[in-house]
Amino acid sequence: MESKAYAWKWVTVDTVLSKRPCELLYAHLIPSTAATCTATIYDGTNTSGKVITAMRTASSIPCNFTPPVPVYCENGLFFDAITVVKGCFIMWRELGKGE
Repeated sequence: MESKAYAWKWVTVDTVLSKRPCELLYAHLIPSTAATCTATIYDGTNTSGKVITAMRTASSIPCNFTPPVPVYCENGLFFDAITVVKGCFIMWRELGKGE
């Protein structure tokens, strides 16, 4: 697939990434300090959606979410920055009807 089919964003706060069905491809979480950094990614447009992954890392070590196949998100995609998040690079692919 061509790179233009993918969406990406560097997020630092709670963010709705997609309001329609999509596939989560990758997430790279960076903590802002040596303290424990936590963030959650949801299938949905807020924290009431289904949890896809809860990411947690400490001591200024980045954390990757690299599923072996894309994760289908039926209701959209939401990033929740919980504690000491410097930022998270997230890649996903929007889906059209029937995909």
